[in-house]
Amino acid sequence: MSTLGLMMGVVPRVSNPSSLTPIFDTAVYAQESFTDQAVTAEEITKYAFSVLQIENLRIGVYREIQNEFQKQTPGGSVPPIICNQKSSVNTLPQNVKVIAVSYCNQAKKIIEGNDLTVSRFNRITMTQKTDPTLREKIQAELIRIQEETGN
Repeated sequence: MSTLGLMMGVVPRVSNPSSLTPIFDTAVYAQESFTDQAVTAEEITKYAFSVLQIENLRIGVYREIQNEFQKQTPGGSVPPIICNQKSSVNTLPQNVKVIAVSYCNQAKKIIEGNDLTVSRFNRITMTQKTDPTLREKIQAELIRIQEETGN
């Protein structure tokens, strides 16, 4: 599976999963040290809103990058792209690099617009990978938001 990520963590499953292969492993690992803190219900809601908005953005960007790669290399696949790993972005063709950097910047704005820091978003992402209770709470919140908004 190729990923194009901001390293903002994996996007947890949503009730309407995309048939597209994820190209963003949405996780933006901050360089600062981070003390583990319990994830509050409010943070779960902010996280879930961020995940849904980033996923909507990711789907469109994936298609755009996939189209660019098909023009250059028919049948070729999109390589893993992780925003905080410069080498994964710097090796891209210039037109694709512009798209990827724009995605990374937009995803960061989404997180911050939902009143989370990127480092906290990433910490929640990392924690939910090993904490099934947190993962279940996030899944329940994703479903609740989607049902509430009709998405």
